[in-house]
Amino acid sequence: MNVPTPGIHYGVPSETYHSWQALSHSWMQRLRQSPAHLLDLIENGPDEPTPAMIVGTAVHCAVLEPEEFEKRYAIRDEDVNGTTKAGKEFKAKSESAGQIVLSAKSGRWIKAIARRARHSPRLAEWLHRDHQTEVSFVWLRDGLFCKCRVDLIVPGLNILVDLKTTLSGSADGFATQVARYNYHGQAAWYLEGVQQTTGETWDWWFTACEKRRPFLVNCHAMPRDSKAHLDAVAENDRLFGIYKACMETGHWPGYDDVDEIHLPEWASTVETVDSEEETPFD
Repeated sequence: MNVPTPGIHYGVPSETYHSWQALSHSWMQRLRQSPAHLLDLIENGPDEPTPAMIVGTAVHCAVLEPEEFEKRYAIRDEDVNGTTKAGKEFKAKSESAGQIVLSAKSGRWIKAIARRARHSPRLAEWLHRDHQTEVSFVWLRDGLFCKCRVDLIVPGLNILVDLKTTLSGSADGFATQVARYNYHGQAAWYLEGVQQTTGETWDWWFTACEKRRPFLVNCHAMPRDSKAHLDAVAENDRLFGIYKACMETGHWPGYDDVDEIHLPEWASTVETVDSEEETPFD
């Protein structure tokens, strides 16, 4: 099995981290669909990243590792179309250098988001302290390898920070996104992993960066033992139990038939927001 020794791993490339065969939050997201979905991911690898995912990763780099941005990304000139000969040549040259190509518009907006984020008072304070970015953690739970990768850690404050691009960074708008995409499940999983690895208690913050003008930034804490945290811990424990059973038995079931559809309780009251798949970038 391709997995490193349990502990803290600095400077690990993203591709290497994702190749490690260990239970992660993204695996647990697939498990929430069904064990069969997770088995497909394990056996066949992840799908190609969507445009929204590419933009989100680029924003992470521009905000947290600005010195790496030009090494990893190449921005086309305004007058170069990706479908023209010049655009195709630019793409080929950039990809041969290991860079991901972004349109001029995407590049402008990503840099604007990064400028706003890096001037956010709370995030700026964290970035001016001793900190590390993209830190990978591996631990054992009931003999099974688990992993997480934290965007930003600030050891002096024992703070873990996760950067999210979103359509709404407001308290209500972002809370809706947390519930919809199970971000609190991710936070609880990371808090467990880092505590297991370091033996210390950490605090969790989301930094929500809006991807539409004026690119507002808002930081949201998820306190330990809050309802969001406790609900997420319980759900993660449930998912881990399913994963452990699948690993022990080799049985990865799909859906169970149901007789009647039942809408969730929040369906009639949830705030309507645009799809996160929509993006202003091309």
